[in-house]
Amino acid sequence: MTDHSPAILASRIHTPGCPWSWTFDCEDDLSLLREEDEEAAEMLDAKVRWAFEKGLPPTENSNRHDRRRVTHRCPVGDRVLELDDNGFTDDRPMPWAGELYAESHDCRTLYRLYFVERRAEWAGETDEIVASGLGSKPVAEDASWTSDDQTRTIRDAMHSGIERCVNVRRVWRRWNTT
Repeated sequence: MTDHSPAILASRIHTPGCPWSWTFDCEDDLSLLREEDEEAAEMLDAKVRWAFEKGLPPTENSNRHDRRRVTHRCPVGDRVLELDDNGFTDDRPMPWAGELYAESHDCRTLYRLYFVERRAEWAGETDEIVASGLGSKPVAEDASWTSDDQTRTIRDAMHSGIERCVNVRRVWRRWNTT
């Protein structure tokens, strides 16, 4: 776990009232999850509603040393820049991203709903949370899954979130910024 300052750990999901949108990629991923595991999809929906209506407790961020129980993690993607094909540049910087957690109905898979924070300007306040992708990983050891798989899924979700921001003429919260 990377140590981040409290300001970097803070997200707009921790305070109520920030609207959410979904990229087409994320909508497709969630549709597939509903077919595969409706209970897990409903848990992710409930966490999005909770974030909007009440704000998720910051003490439930798995990146915090004083965490209680875990519902989410932010930021995520520390290893994305290590990928040769990460696709980020000075003109298209890597976004700060987070994830909400849900466990499968059979407790064998952990699902993650990835999101980025949209802004009107680089130094501005977050005005929307963009759900940008879905990932999963097995709970038990599985030789067919590696942490590199998760890193690539996070990278893809980041790019999906950036595209959503660009398409509506907005920017995103950049990696390691407040």
